[in-house]
Amino acid sequence: MTQIAFLLDVDNTLIDNDIVKADLQERILRFAGGEYAPAFWAEYEAVRDELDYVDVPLTLARFRAACPQVERFAELAAAVLFYPFEQCLYDGAMEVLAHLREIGTLAIVSDGDPVFQPAKIARAGLAAAVDDRVLIYVHKEERLDDVCRQVPAHLYVLVDDKPRILVAVKAALRERVVTVHVRQGKYARETEAIRSDIEVGSIGEVMGLGREDFEAAAGRGSA
Repeated sequence: MTQIAFLLDVDNTLIDNDIVKADLQERILRFAGGEYAPAFWAEYEAVRDELDYVDVPLTLARFRAACPQVERFAELAAAVLFYPFEQCLYDGAMEVLAHLREIGTLAIVSDGDPVFQPAKIARAGLAAAVDDRVLIYVHKEERLDDVCRQVPAHLYVLVDDKPRILVAVKAALRERVVTVHVRQGKYARETEAIRSDIEVGSIGEVMGLGREDFEAAAGRGSA
């Protein structure tokens, strides 16, 4: 029997980042006030541009240094660092993980900072759901050798919302990977430029896929 490993993205694949960001905007406005809230997001974007990934702790530190006048910074930091990500999972996300676990090995493979991103994944209950196989990289598509070493399998199934990532991983692993494009979040309409092996409109739709579907997709890709 083919050994299958599922490599699952987090942001806009399992966690609804649109809801998270909208809620965080409200919280930051509440604790920083209208005068200083824009400065938080300016630091957020500056850090992302500099590091090429979101780093929430560094953003908070720089915001604190730039705006020491913010009186409710402690509450703001707590609201951000202890955000209840478990409340922002897409419908069916945990059920999908349980379903895929019956077929193969699960691992979360995500871009992000080395501290807040894994904490966020654990807070959401996702780390436990994949037996703590959580791999975080700056650019995961450039670290596929390490992913394959840590999660060995005959066939990989990448479940992701980002067309760029799906294309890059398919080009690198070719017939060893089946790409599943989850059309959610801000990349939902970016389907014209790619052709994934499997397309779904939401993560919940993966419940309808079985081992035979992934093996058939792999067969089509190698034909």
